[in-house]
Amino acid sequence: MKKRTLSTLVVVIFLFGIFGNFSSRLNATSESTIRTYNIVGQGVGTLIRGLIQGKVKSVKSAAKMLFWGSLSGYGFYESKKMIGEGLVTKGIILANISASITENTARGDNPFAYLGYTLGPARIQVATPLAGKDKTLFNVQISPMDAIGFAIAMSRADSVSFRNGMISFEANEAFTGNARGWALGIYPTVVTGVPEHVFYHESIHVVQYIQTMSVSPQPLNCLLDRGIEGKKLFNISLLNFNFAAILNGFTLNDKNPNVEIWNEIEAYALAKE
Repeated sequence: MKKRTLSTLVVVIFLFGIFGNFSSRLNATSESTIRTYNIVGQGVGTLIRGLIQGKVKSVKSAAKMLFWGSLSGYGFYESKKMIGEGLVTKGIILANISASITENTARGDNPFAYLGYTLGPARIQVATPLAGKDKTLFNVQISPMDAIGFAIAMSRADSVSFRNGMISFEANEAFTGNARGWALGIYPTVVTGVPEHVFYHESIHVVQYIQTMSVSPQPLNCLLDRGIEGKKLFNISLLNFNFAAILNGFTLNDKNPNVEIWNEIEAYALAKE
């Protein structure tokens, strides 16, 4: 069985390479390229998280993670597209639903077992009837990195508000250079008086952050508690880290001027002026 699973993984990586090479020949900012990368990347990311967490038991379970992960990736693409068109709240909600599908599937559960929402450093997950009887009703995951990010965002802004489902910040002047907006992980910040598309751009970065968190395994939580397994009312995980975000360049440093990285290419393409 392990050999079959390994063979499946090799095929997946091979196909991912084919899709990656194919899409790289397209216009770098075309929506078809963005859609392809989201679908394929999220599918593979979901499978990798499932493998690391020991939830890939067969070819069937691997195929399930690829399918639902890819569907989640399409949801993330649509959420970013919505935000780029000004439907920010709907886009954030869809992003959180898409993240829930990946988290549930990689954990070996029903894709809709839990519905989660990220607000500040906390991700709150609520069990649905599809979670089964032996699951925690409320699960809260705390990200130390996002708690630090909140303090840094506060220090660089002049006001804070709850906007379009997010904790958002506004600054009277740019933090660095001529930047009209920036995002520290889950927190978007814009300079007062800038056009709306700047906020859309930074909100897309927030969705990208939620997306990377969804495919990040959480080995530290597994060491400290039982997670959501077992019938109980409430569970809290205090060491939720976004390893995938760190690998993809999402850190507490928001001064990266490189607009040629994928995160920026996607945001500029979808948040049209």
